[in-house]
Amino acid sequence: MRRSMVAVNAITFRQMEQKRRRVAIIDDEESIRRMLEVALALEGFEVRVAADGVAGLSLIRSWEPECIVLDIMLPKVDGLTLVPMIRRLTEVPIIMLTARGEVRDRIDGIRAGADDYLPKPFDVEELATRLHAALRRPRLREVHALHYEDLEIDLEARTVRRESGFLSLSAREFDLLATLARRPRRVFTREELIHMVWGDERDTSTQTVETYISYLRQKVDSPSQRALIHTVRGVGYVLR
Repeated sequence: MRRSMVAVNAITFRQMEQKRRRVAIIDDEESIRRMLEVALALEGFEVRVAADGVAGLSLIRSWEPECIVLDIMLPKVDGLTLVPMIRRLTEVPIIMLTARGEVRDRIDGIRAGADDYLPKPFDVEELATRLHAALRRPRLREVHALHYEDLEIDLEARTVRRESGFLSLSAREFDLLATLARRPRRVFTREELIHMVWGDERDTSTQTVETYISYLRQKVDSPSQRALIHTVRGVGYVLR
């Protein structure tokens, strides 16, 4: 009987571990990051943290969290600027967590693409409750492929096809093209592309972006009669 109870408890523990939802905390205050790592873990979440906007975007891209707690006042890239960047990568819930609690700030956060707003100081139990509630809501269907004109990008297989053949792209070239293809006709600045494709790599410059755009043009546009990748002088690049 005792062995059976131990087995049942072990199964229950494994099931609980499997159900832990991934939450990314992006906040520049170390005390808040540490507190939320411990408190949300006790609430059943798996937690990872980042201290600035660039590191946060890199974390989201690599770890693919199921929910994001995001501060507005961040170094490098502030939260309001970061939200639309995150939305080009994922549709998971975003809860803004900040000391700026004015109505205008809340409206700006929601309009930028956030789902909820909780001003500091906050109650951890309330934050956990909002996280659970946000995760229960139905989300948009995850996109696994991108199509634009005759360009086909399979995000899972990481393959690119145009007209009648597959294109051989490096990992960085693929990420850059996929970023442009997620929002065709939208002009991306070189700085935005650095944050979204290279993340927190310190040696990346606008010249690096220009070099990789040149690589993409050779592979994506040169074999075709129509160019899709265009330069907007003084601004950046667009797929159209």
